[in-house]
Parts: sequence; C-alpha cells; structure tokens
Amino acid sequence: MRRLGRLAAVLAGIAVAAPAGADPVGRAAAGVARASAPAATASSAYAQLTPAERVGQLFMAGVSSTSPSPTAISALRGHHVGNVILDGNSSAGVAGTAAVSGELASSLGVAGVRPFIATDQEGGEVQRLSGPGFSAMPTALAQGKLMPAVLQRRAQKWGGQLAAAGVSLNLAPDADTVPAAHPHANPPIGRYDREFGYRPSAVAPHVAAVAAGEELGGVDVTIKHFPGLGRADGNTDLKRHVTDPTRRHSAYLAPFQAGITAGARFVMVSLATYPNIDPAHPACFSKTVIAGMLRGDLGFTGVVISDSFHAKAVRSVPPAKAALEFFRAGGTMLLDTQRPPIYAMERAVLAEQRSDPRFASTVKADVLKVLTAKAAAGLL
Repeated sequence: MRRLGRLAAVLAGIAVAAPAGADPVGRAAAGVARASAPAATASSAYAQLTPAERVGQLFMAGVSSTSPSPTAISALRGHHVGNVILDGNSSAGVAGTAAVSGELASSLGVAGVRPFIATDQEGGEVQRLSGPGFSAMPTALAQGKLMPAVLQRRAQKWGGQLAAAGVSLNLAPDADTVPAAHPHANPPIGRYDREFGYRPSAVAPHVAAVAAGEELGGVDVTIKHFPGLGRADGNTDLKRHVTDPTRRHSAYLAPFQAGITAGARFVMVSLATYPNIDPAHPACFSKTVIAGMLRGDLGFTGVVISDSFHAKAVRSVPPAKAALEFFRAGGTMLLDTQRPPIYAMERAVLAEQRSDPRFASTVKADVLKVLTAKAAAGLL
C-alpha cells in the first residue's frame, strides 16, 4: 500500500518511529487490490488510453493555484496534459484549494486516470498553500533542529492537510546540503534556509522523516534537486549556466539516498551542470546523472521529474529538443510551469516515437511508470 513495512525498517535504522496504526489519508478508497498490484492496474489503464493521452501522462503544467481559467483548463484537456502543479501562492485554505483540485481532477481525468496535482510545500518562504486548515510551516533549517521522530509526526500532519486539499504530490523535501561557512551565499537553497542542515549526515535523517511523514499523511513526496544544489554558484531559475561541484560518489548524495530508501516515489533532477560528473550536459539531459547515478548507483526505480523547464537555465533550448533530450537521458515526467511549450514537447514526443522504435519503447516504459505511481496513489 504505502510500503509501510519497508518504511518501518528504514526508519528504525535512523531512529524515526512511525506512529502506530497510521494509514495514509484518503488512500484507503483505492482498494486493497489496487494497492497490492499497481503495475497490473497501470497496464490495464495504459490499454485504455490513446497514444496522445499516453504521452500526456509524461508532462506536468502550471495552473493558477487560486482560480484556473476555463481557457487554461480547456487547453490542458485538449492537449491531454496528464498532471498539473498549482502555481503561485494561495491563502484560500484547505477547503478553497480542494475546490480547485476537484475541478482539475474532474476536468483533466481521462479513461479513469486522474492527474497528479502538485504543489511546492517546503516551509518558510517556499510554502505555496496557506490559509484555514494549513499549518504555518517553519523553514527547513528550523525543521532540521527537531528530532527526526518529532519532525515525522509534524510532516504527517502537513501531508494530511495537502491530501485533504486534493493535492496528491508535494515537490519537497529538499535533500540539498549547504556548507556551514557561508550558507546564505548559496543562491537557490541557503539564501532561503531551504536546507535541513550543514552536513549530509545531519540532513539525511530529516529528509527521510519528512518523506515518511508526508507519505503517511497521504501525499507523495519528491526528493530534490538531484544530485544537489547546495554548493551551486547560481539559481537555475535566474541564471543560464549554473554549476555545482558535486562528484559522482560524493557524501552529499546521502540525503537523496535516505529519501529514496524511505519510500519516495519521485526524485526531481536539477537543471544545473556538474563539471565533475558530466561537464557537457545539465543534469536533466545527462544519462550519467539520471541513468548512471540515480537509477544505477542509488537504485531509484520511481518517477524522475524535472525542475521547471521555464527556468532560465534551459529556457533557451527549443521545447522539442529539450523534451527529447530529457526522455532520452532517462527522465520520466517533464515539468514546465508554462503551458504552450508543453504542447510543442508533446508533439515532438509523439512524432519521434512513430519514427524511432527504441524511443517508442522508452516512452511506453515511462508512461507505465507514471501510471504505476498513480495506481499506488489511488488515482486510477
């Protein structure tokens, strides 16, 4: 169901105790049969989708977190986009957000397949959803000062709030480690206190605690930004060529491994370039990073999602080329907070799979991976 047996074993090893009798909020309705065989459910759903609907499962687009326009929803439905992120801050509270999520789920669902509805709910300055029913979350740096067992209990509550609001995927927590010397000099993470601490050994148990807690609360989590932005020389949202000195077998990867071992189904790959790993490609286009490190070294079998391709780091890459490079490198779901580029990306993927049998096989495997995650989340 939520791999609770595996989680219990993992968390015992890092002294994080799972609350007795915990059951994921809102997931019981998925049924025991679906939870026990998500791959079979995914295969059945795949057979019911058209080629365009299948490709649409590989994309996530941005919509207003407060009031998606009928035009935007119609365009997403017409292009079969299978997943959305609630973009921008909202103070509408749990009930108000649930109304938005419900409309999106009913409008974008196809052949019994509902969308992942995502948000960025880290805490501190990166808390997109607030208002009645949502806790005011402290920064990750403050969360890192809590005992992991305490943090897990709080994360379960935060996850439950998201689930009650109809959110099924949180693009958090950050597994990036920022060195202690000058933390605020790190533009994407340290500047906003998004790190749980200054040593990988301190960050790892807190990443696992948040991942396990929010999963128990009923929402999938995303470990980000692989292989790390804690020492990056810029913010990929704002700068074209951002680098980070992480190496392939660095200790800075330990928090990512902890989140994966704790059961996270999603990992977000960064848009930075890692000269000590693959100097020729940003991580999102690197087979070494995705296939070699994340899939091979860390053993991750879930969904590899990109950071938003609207970021300046990759915005200059033509949409069609960006999509093909991402999926060929091993990516599973491409996020772009802007909708029009996604439509061009979908067309490129559809055309390429018609002409390249190997690419078509890759796309099928990716779609099945997304559908398997949806089956486990009760979205099929």
